[in-house]
Amino acid sequence: MCSGNHPTDCATTSYVHSNMMGKASPWDRPGKGGIKVGNDVWIGRRTLILPGVNVGHGGVVGAQATVTKDVPPYAIVGGNPGKIIRLRFSEEIIGKMLVIRWWDWDDEKIKQEADFLTGPIDAFVARHFTPQTIRALHGTAREVEARKALA
Repeated sequence: MCSGNHPTDCATTSYVHSNMMGKASPWDRPGKGGIKVGNDVWIGRRTLILPGVNVGHGGVVGAQATVTKDVPPYAIVGGNPGKIIRLRFSEEIIGKMLVIRWWDWDDEKIKQEADFLTGPIDAFVARHFTPQTIRALHGTAREVEARKALA
């Protein structure tokens, strides 16, 4: 992952102040921001993710990819520059997975649900995206996501 951009309008592209002197450069430039990686993301070996990129929950980035743009939730990205190869699931399933948010569960629940987590996606979603799930979200921002996933 790449944390910043080198200056190109100075005599050197090196960060002399920080690398050699251990202090901030008086000419620090605002960058594009940090890299954000969602939950349950797989990033392949020797991948380069540029500053300001967000990798959505459940995303997969193939080995040696160069990711220059955001990766949507549950998308598979590969190549140089990185391109979306396909989505892991249908838009409907992705919407429901983003409501279920299994990564917020405690370790005991994850252990109890291990067979469903590693089994067919349709069985997992049927078990965990229920009317009770939506009722439990009543009055929260996630309730809107749940209702959209039902539509």
